[in-house]
Amino acid sequence: MNISQDIIDQLRHDFPGDEVDRRLAQLAEASNTTRIQRCIVFASRGHAWYFDYLCKLAQIDYRDVIMAAEYDRLDARLYDFNMPIAEASIDDPYGGAKAI
Repeated sequence: MNISQDIIDQLRHDFPGDEVDRRLAQLAEASNTTRIQRCIVFASRGHAWYFDYLCKLAQIDYRDVIMAAEYDRLDARLYDFNMPIAEASIDDPYGGAKAI
C-alpha cells in the first residue's frame, strides 16, 4: 500500500486510531491515484458513512468524488488535490469576482 504521508496524517486526524488501518486499506482499494484518495479523505471530513460512500463512488465515477472535494456548488474550483492537502487551496478561485 503506497499512500502519501499527507493522506495518512489527515486520516489520523479525522478518524479514531483503531479505524485508521481499516480506512487506509479501504482507500487503497477505492483508488490507486493520490488525487482521488485525497479527495475522498478531504470531502468525508471524518464522517465514516460519507467516507464509505465516496470510496464506492470512486469505483463508479471518480469525477463525482473530485467534484465533491474540489468544487463548490457554483462549480468554482476551490482546491487542487494533485497537491498535498495542506497546499491544495486555490488562492483566488473566483478570479477576483465576489462569491454570491
